[in-house]
Amino acid sequence: MLSNSQIEHFHTFGFLVIRQAFTVEEVEALIREAAAACAEKLGRDIGEEEWLWDGEFVESRPALTRLLEDDRIYLSMQDLLGDELIWIGSEVMWGIDPGLADHTWHFDGHKTARHLDYPRTKVMLYLDPQTKDTGALRVIPGSHRDPFHQSLFPLQDAHLGGFPSPFGVDGPRILACAIETDPGDIVFFNQWLYHAVYGKRGKRRVIVFKFGPRPKKEDHLLMLRDGAPHVFTPHAAFMKSGRPRIRHLIEGMEELGRKAESLP
Repeated sequence: MLSNSQIEHFHTFGFLVIRQAFTVEEVEALIREAAAACAEKLGRDIGEEEWLWDGEFVESRPALTRLLEDDRIYLSMQDLLGDELIWIGSEVMWGIDPGLADHTWHFDGHKTARHLDYPRTKVMLYLDPQTKDTGALRVIPGSHRDPFHQSLFPLQDAHLGGFPSPFGVDGPRILACAIETDPGDIVFFNQWLYHAVYGKRGKRRVIVFKFGPRPKKEDHLLMLRDGAPHVFTPHAAFMKSGRPRIRHLIEGMEELGRKAESLP
């Protein structure tokens, strides 16, 4: 599915963008389905000025679940992480939380429990155009790898402590790559990569898929147990599914959860 160059780009820089993987018609259908899923969660239609940030989104409706099985996502993830994938979950960010117009520099995790050799990965489908000036995802290429990752700890400290100017520079001025996208693009990024969003404006609707390799080390099990325990109790819709790719993503996870619980 992906070329060797694309795979090398992901592992070297920590992210990859596939341009116009989905057609205009597919995106329009996805927006309608996602809006219906938001309404289902809220018990009513979501207003133009409202926002929703919630989990277990893709799991909630079959049409959305089929997206993660789509070759453009599933096979690409296998190319990036290997055949033994697990499902880590999904999110929706529909609209803009007025208290979170900026999401400062951070990686997804804690510096006391880093396992950079376990490449948890997010797949982002933005349903509206994203530019540097309207809240596009910003990343620091290569920051998912030590020693660069560790040298940027002040960013994580600033994020958790609410400090506005890590390294004496305002967050938007940190040297980085703004991943500008149009609807239909797919963004893959390693969750250890330092990333941020500044100046969210306009419509901002995004669906997030999260994958990882099947954990084989005790340290990785402990990391998931302590940071994402839900991976060991798959969503009921997935447990009932007979679809091969869904079954593969959750196969043996309950057993791994019991093993993780037995670890000190």
